[in-house]
Amino acid sequence: MWLYLHHTASDLIDLDPTTGRWRPVDDAEKPPGASVLADLPVKGGYTIENDKRYYSYWTSDEKFVFRTDDGAVFEICQKRGDGSVVMLSPVLRSEIAPSRYGDGRLRQGFSRFRLMDAATGNVVFELDYNAERYQRLYQADFTAAAAEQDLSDWDFFIALQGAIEIFEERAASGRVAFTAEVDGSAQIQGHRMRRDELLFADTGQTCPRSGVWACLTDLRVSAAVTQGEPMPSNGGQPVQWVWSRAD
Repeated sequence: MWLYLHHTASDLIDLDPTTGRWRPVDDAEKPPGASVLADLPVKGGYTIENDKRYYSYWTSDEKFVFRTDDGAVFEICQKRGDGSVVMLSPVLRSEIAPSRYGDGRLRQGFSRFRLMDAATGNVVFELDYNAERYQRLYQADFTAAAAEQDLSDWDFFIALQGAIEIFEERAASGRVAFTAEVDGSAQIQGHRMRRDELLFADTGQTCPRSGVWACLTDLRVSAAVTQGEPMPSNGGQPVQWVWSRAD
């Protein structure tokens, strides 16, 4: 499976999840015309800390996992056929706190990432890493993309913590969020649509096609809109919609 280096969104590798072996992906292997990460068949990301690699990715059976350099695999959740998510047992939660030496002194610039069993509080994984490095990279980014990014786009472990929290919320609420597959297709309210069939519109935008539209943040929410009408809000909040089917 293809994974990208988290803080660069490039440096692709091909990881064998069975053996843990990996190799760099050559440019010649990339699909013709692929210019951005979304055009590539990536299944997750990785980071390198103290010359060791840590990975997060989706498996072939739709499980989201965190994998350590020594091959330990922690299953976080699994995506069902309808797009909903169920947390896997034991349910894991994460924590990021300032790193400390054994005598209690703060370790300047370092953070401690922990995975814990939510039921018992037992720590199943712990790592101290140089968080200041990613803070500096984030603050030094003056590209146009920086306006839409936050520290999680640089710090792998902050991103992982955020993902776990999102999956917990989705599992508890039953919310079905829009998720595109590797080939760009997506499951929309029980039927699969190809990448070139997907049509999106924002609240307030003129509806480009009559039919039933599904809310991107929760595909269970839908609205019938006629072409030319303004796209509605959801619960008074502006949202993005994806066309689902003819009314």
